[in-house]
Amino acid sequence: MPRHRLGVFVDGCFWHGCPVHGVVEFHGPNAKRWSDKIEANRRRGGPNTQACEGAGWTVIRIWECEARSYVEQAALRIAVACGRRPR
Repeated sequence: MPRHRLGVFVDGCFWHGCPVHGVVEFHGPNAKRWSDKIEANRRRGGPNTQACEGAGWTVIRIWECEARSYVEQAALRIAVACGRRPR
């Protein structure tokens, strides 16, 4: 949201290893590959957040499950970050 200098990242539960819904342990012949992939996605989030914040942006990270199950709460976090008061 350039007008508000706000970056909103919605991290997928599977692809970013949600502590509630992410896979705890992979099995099978490609288990290490998948584990490494998820870990790389998680690590990438930190530098991306830091780069945005370093450029003067506010960053909000929301889990996919939060966006699905707690839409109003997620929207409220974004509205507050944009300087809007809740009704």
